[in-house]
Amino acid sequence: MLTPMKTENDVLDVLIVGAGLSGIGAAHVLQRRCPGKSYLILEARAAIGGTWDLFRYPGVRSDSDMHTLGYSFKPWTNPKAIADGPAILDYIRETAQEGGITQHIRFGHKVVSCIVPERDGVFSGLEFRTNLWDKYSTAAPAQLRQ
Repeated sequence: MLTPMKTENDVLDVLIVGAGLSGIGAAHVLQRRCPGKSYLILEARAAIGGTWDLFRYPGVRSDSDMHTLGYSFKPWTNPKAIADGPAILDYIRETAQEGGITQHIRFGHKVVSCIVPERDGVFSGLEFRTNLWDKYSTAAPAQLRQ
């Protein structure tokens, strides 16, 4: 299990923007393929789920079958292939909880800028600023390979 970063000024290996279906999936794959790399997920809203948490009107559902849209590492087992929003939201939340991903999410952090600093002509990672004026930095690609 990766250790979540303690402060906003620590350098991260990876920063994921959004805790929706894709963000949770990316975090799961990162944990499996790159154990030991630090990461955070910045989520503008106060909850996991992205689209499926935001849109809660009656009848909201996927227009793609969940066997295709769902995670390869956690196959969709619900008998309804064209799932409703609440079922998809439960699936995303369950995946985050089971994978220990929830502890890596910082809610209420909307990314408002991204700077690509160059020091001595060398790309040195990314710096993100959020609506709360927090600063997050990622390592340069060469540092990630080490």
